[in-house]
Amino acid sequence: MRAWEEHVVIRNLLAALAVLAALVALSLGLLAWPRIAQAEGNVSFGIKPAKAHESNPKLPSYFSHTLAPGALMADEALVMNSGDVPVTLRLYAADATTAINGGTGFANDGEEKNGVARWLSLPMSELSLQPGETKVVPFLITVPSDALPGQHVAGLVLEAAPSGAEPSGGGGTAGFVVKVVRRAGLAVLIDVPGPHVAGLEITGVSLKQQDEDQGATFVVAVRNTGNVFVRGQGSLVIKDWQGTELASIPLKMDTVLAGDATHFQVIHPVHLADGNYLLTVVVEHDGKTAVLEGVEVKVKDGQPVIPEEGEPAAAGLAPPITTLTPAEDEGDTPIGRYAAYGAALLALVVTGVAVILWRRVRTRRSFH
Repeated sequence: MRAWEEHVVIRNLLAALAVLAALVALSLGLLAWPRIAQAEGNVSFGIKPAKAHESNPKLPSYFSHTLAPGALMADEALVMNSGDVPVTLRLYAADATTAINGGTGFANDGEEKNGVARWLSLPMSELSLQPGETKVVPFLITVPSDALPGQHVAGLVLEAAPSGAEPSGGGGTAGFVVKVVRRAGLAVLIDVPGPHVAGLEITGVSLKQQDEDQGATFVVAVRNTGNVFVRGQGSLVIKDWQGTELASIPLKMDTVLAGDATHFQVIHPVHLADGNYLLTVVVEHDGKTAVLEGVEVKVKDGQPVIPEEGEPAAAGLAPPITTLTPAEDEGDTPIGRYAAYGAALLALVVTGVAVILWRRVRTRRSFH
């Protein structure tokens, strides 16, 4: 083969290798790119009582029934798709829980808290709605024959499939994703006749952290020892080691469900210097007073010191708002990392071949 022909062949080969490298690198790059599922349209849905209850016609935001042990009652909920795209929803009964800082939340599907969800029966577990469509869903309440007196709460919960995954870091280096689950819940209050007793116990108080901008964050843990809802208000008093009052922080406690426990975060623009302090919590509720007095708090280097025997029950209870999961395929294969390695290796191989071929061309030219 003549020199100029060989030169043309080598030049074409180099061009082909460059195109191949670009195509493979692009393919690997697409595989390694953070998988962002964009929501198509506005997903919005809700659930409410189909009609206001006779005993509470002005507040149709939840169900409220007084039912004796062994009672059976049918009712209806109205499910609405207020978004502009079709939606398929899971529907299930869930135990009610007290949210952090008070108020009613609902357990996840299959997670049992107080067992009241088993009192509710639904004819379906999934339903689909077109934009603007509503459906009436009947359900049945069956109160156990051995149900104790008091206020029992469960909920009807709608849940949409995860809306997708978005990078946790907000940039192009996302190694983790946040899965967002949309839920809507409707409380079902069942009041079983009999003695109703209100009770509250303050089970712990601690200094969680101190921040230069917000000040001090305190955590107050409480438990409802009665069989009816409890809400109240009071104060958190800070004293020095000699008993001198340094600050009195107002407290307002939202609803704590019967027999349940939760904690409250109290933020106040106070900064405790290094030293020892005493915390006292007083909460007034239903004509009664709950008190936890003289809990010691130590501050060192501007932050609370964890006691050797462990943190108080009030500390560290707040669960994360979102769950982070690795952005990997099923089988736990880190495809993004492998793709990057593959692209780098391919680039080295192509570069090496190109250098060798170019040197051969230059060598042949020098002999002609």
